[in-house]
Amino acid sequence: MYKQNQKPSDESARRSRGASRGNEKKQARYIPWRRLLVLTTVCALAGSLLWFWPALMKWVNQPIARVEVRSTFNYLERGDVEKQLAPWLENRFFYLDLEEMRRVVLEMPWVREASLRREWPNTLVVRLEERKPIARWQDDGLIDVDGEVFRPGLLDVFSKLPKLAGPEDRSQDVMQQYLAFSQVIRPLGVAVRELRLSTTDSWWLKVDHVDVNLGRDRRMERLQRFIRLYHSRLDDRWQDVRRVDLRYLNGASVAWKQL
Repeated sequence: MYKQNQKPSDESARRSRGASRGNEKKQARYIPWRRLLVLTTVCALAGSLLWFWPALMKWVNQPIARVEVRSTFNYLERGDVEKQLAPWLENRFFYLDLEEMRRVVLEMPWVREASLRREWPNTLVVRLEERKPIARWQDDGLIDVDGEVFRPGLLDVFSKLPKLAGPEDRSQDVMQQYLAFSQVIRPLGVAVRELRLSTTDSWWLKVDHVDVNLGRDRRMERLQRFIRLYHSRLDDRWQDVRRVDLRYLNGASVAWKQL
């Protein structure tokens, strides 16, 4: 019985090995043409891209051929702005350092704010906000409504602006005080022509042609005292007044022009 059972088992094994060798031959003959085609196409595209990349980048990344400077140009000169930007315009479109260019433009005295952007293929757009001078500062500068001091050079055309003075780091305080004083005395029909803050925090102003000394403390209270004095004693003889000193506790002294 044992030998009879052994023969069929050997025969089955031979058949199994034969079938396995047949499958191996079929697998060996199978070639993944679709994968090969995709891989070949990808390699061809990659090679073409590498070949044409320098020419493509040269076409996309063009030199700057046009600069548009947009501003009100009340005080700025377009040519001065372009001159400041000229060293950076040698770079191509995508190589422009916009942050550095903005920093350089903001160093121009008349520029309050600036923004720069690219317009493909070859344009740089520059938007500028000019400073608006409110007064002269010291003898060599101007000050804007934000209290920022700037020095544009020639100041002859601004000789009629009021003059402010004080420590440089207190310029915003001086500007704010000037605006407050001006608003208070404007109904009198007179104007603040000069305002000065001393190093001891004492305030002095020139109202029209008259020197007005407010001192250090309670300056708005003392200015109200000046207004009352103007209405009661000074209005009719305003042209004869030379100086008003309000540093007293409850009064004021008036110096008159000599006739």
